[in-house]
Amino acid sequence: MLEKLYNLRKEFLENLENIQTELEAENFKKDYLWKSWKLSEILKWLKDLSNEEKKEVWPTANELKNFIIEQIDKRIVFLEDKRFEKIEQEEKIDVTAEFKAENTWHKHPLSITTELLEEIFISLWFKVEDGPQVENETLNFDMLNIPANHPARDVWDTFWITDDINNFKEAWEKLLLRTHTSPVQIREMLKWEKNIKIIVPGRVFRYEQEDARHTCNFYQLEGLVIWKWINFWDLKWTLNTVMKKLLWEKTELRFRPSIFPFTEPSAEVDVSCQICSGTWEKWWKKCSMCSWSGWVELLWAWMVHPKVLLWVGIDPETYSGFAFGMWIDRIAAQRFGVNSSRMFYQGKLKLNEQF
Repeated sequence: MLEKLYNLRKEFLENLENIQTELEAENFKKDYLWKSWKLSEILKWLKDLSNEEKKEVWPTANELKNFIIEQIDKRIVFLEDKRFEKIEQEEKIDVTAEFKAENTWHKHPLSITTELLEEIFISLWFKVEDGPQVENETLNFDMLNIPANHPARDVWDTFWITDDINNFKEAWEKLLLRTHTSPVQIREMLKWEKNIKIIVPGRVFRYEQEDARHTCNFYQLEGLVIWKWINFWDLKWTLNTVMKKLLWEKTELRFRPSIFPFTEPSAEVDVSCQICSGTWEKWWKKCSMCSWSGWVELLWAWMVHPKVLLWVGIDPETYSGFAFGMWIDRIAAQRFGVNSSRMFYQGKLKLNEQF
């Protein structure tokens, strides 16, 4: 019996070298180990042996079984490594090789406009800040002097996070997609050290009826300056300078008095329409971008309300501030002569590939 086991081991090692694939190795394992096959065929005579012979044969048979499993598993790993090595050689790519790439990518017009605005404001010593797109109710509304019962909230109809989350939060902790980037201004004022001069470009969300100038998802840029002796003239100079650099020197601005709950005083700012050059018409049709008026509302501006300064721990008797905002997509439409800002969100390659 022991001789048969030794012969089986020798035969196994000879045949193992001929195995060339993982599938062959699996079948080879079955041939030697499974019931009624080579090792089992030898061991089925074990019952006819004496107790002394069984004590001698059984450990040897178990050792051979474990040896076969171990060697076949090693062979499978070896064959896998060999196969992967072959694939690696066949599909090898020299990632350091230089090649000429043409027209592989281009920036979206909204990205181009955002970068232009950032460059202009940085030249005026503004810092660029960012914040989360999911905000809580306190930062998005309450600390901007827009409490829950304020009619101004109707203007900012928004997208709230699912009730499965908000039902377990207090009223002031409820989460929503931010309606403006103003919460970042609050975050900066809460970190108040000395002076603030920032811009905050970013994506915002409102439940809007879409038209040539409105979308429910858009990009805006807001700015904030908190300093001693800041006044409305500083605000007008800043916006005039930025718009003339961005939309050329011929651009005119028109300030109209308006009301915002977190500001005092406030204004909406119109810019002379670049699509129709203020003539109300484009391609012999009435210009939908400016609603046939020759002016487009691109910005809004205000002095920061003293209440807002008090809530963030800034003394309104010593410091004052101004803030402003602008629609990046509307500005991009004006700069590039696009009739509708909605076109930037429709994935139209014919439009985007022009920039």
